[in-house]
Amino acid sequence: MRKNRAGILVLCICLLVTGCSMKIPGKDYAENAVEYSFELPTEAVTISYEVPTAMPNVLVDQLGYEPDSSKTVIFKGEELPETFTVRERESGRIVYTGTVKMRSNSETEKEYNSYGEFSDLKEAGNYYVQIDKYGESYPFIIHDNLYYSLFKRAFSKLSAMRGGAYDSKDGGWQIAEVGENKEITACLCMYQLLTSYEIFPEVYTDDAGIPESGNEIPDVLDECRYEAEWLIYQAQINPNGSGKACGYRAAVLARYAYLTRNMDSAFAGECLKAAESAWKSAGKDLSVPDDVYALAAAELYRLTGSGQYRKVAEDYLRLCAQQKGKMSDLEFFAGVVYMKTKSSVDVTLCDSLIDKLMEEAESIAAKSKQDPFLVCLGKNSADSRTLLQEMLRICVVNHVITNHEYNTVIENHFHYLMGRNPQSICYVSYWEGQEMQSGDILDAPVENAAFIFMLSELVSSQINRG
Repeated sequence: MRKNRAGILVLCICLLVTGCSMKIPGKDYAENAVEYSFELPTEAVTISYEVPTAMPNVLVDQLGYEPDSSKTVIFKGEELPETFTVRERESGRIVYTGTVKMRSNSETEKEYNSYGEFSDLKEAGNYYVQIDKYGESYPFIIHDNLYYSLFKRAFSKLSAMRGGAYDSKDGGWQIAEVGENKEITACLCMYQLLTSYEIFPEVYTDDAGIPESGNEIPDVLDECRYEAEWLIYQAQINPNGSGKACGYRAAVLARYAYLTRNMDSAFAGECLKAAESAWKSAGKDLSVPDDVYALAAAELYRLTGSGQYRKVAEDYLRLCAQQKGKMSDLEFFAGVVYMKTKSSVDVTLCDSLIDKLMEEAESIAAKSKQDPFLVCLGKNSADSRTLLQEMLRICVVNHVITNHEYNTVIENHFHYLMGRNPQSICYVSYWEGQEMQSGDILDAPVENAAFIFMLSELVSSQINRG
């Protein structure tokens, strides 16, 4: 991949600096949206997922796999048989026999170095993996459009979080945090959703079943508008609030205004006014983190083209580009937004930022190859939020260069979160009322938004493949 680096950098600069990689859907969006829907088969709901008393030795994605996707099972054990079988859940009939392989490039977690592949099994159904002496996996399904089915479920959680009217006592998404933290959480959730929509608009339709469905505006924008109205109202009733919350508010309202300026110019203008006011308030508070202020500056510069915002964004991003190590999440977002503006930019700075993004993406991919679970953190357990944020970055870079390797990395992290991990824990519920083995990602707004982001990339890839 490195031999193509120069060409990739040129392509990235052309796409990001000119802003030509993104189109804002117009009023005909709903009519032209891809018909792409699917619900989980009802028989899957009857599956019992009781947690075994001993740690499982046969690890799979506990939801399942798309028919044409890569399918890998990971085994725990030292003296494993040479073969494994995939069986129908109801009858126990063997439908596939595979070879147990050893992963030679993993330097850690050697007890999980064995794996098997059953990608050739494409027939829809309910299955489990069995291997002599070590037992069985949790059951799973193979079915079309699993990614989109879960995407719809994750998105439906947003509308379910709504309280009362935005200007009521219980308005806004019902988030566990209060005060400043509630606003910041809401902003982070919105920001990720809006970024996902901007990159993958073909995934977001106008029929998600929220109150505004059918108004010819993608439902994700309607859902974010509900929260944007609440944020604006909070600023009105508490004008002397937290400078940090103001910084986040400035960034997300500027992004919302940018994405909707051709759909609803009146409300976009209201968001711009509120964002500029929040920016001024944040500037008076020296305790506001620099990356928050820089992100707000980058968003406002893209929206307005004003030099005051450009200077703040560029000064900070130059320092960021020179520093070694990983960028913070907000620095990453600020860099991407700056490079996507249609106003004048420093091309040399864009080159440095792209180089940094590419190096980070390559590092994530390389670490994933070395890990027995094919994820970027080589240890027994990984924080789900950290994994999701890593995938968010890969999704953005993959959108620019469309690297098949990155698609595989994203899918493997999805499988990890769905149960193909050392503890065999599924972090995501995939039907209503499911008893979870751990905290449900879908109930945590920021993690849910990041999970939607990851799924939107997977669904977009399927749509674009036709």
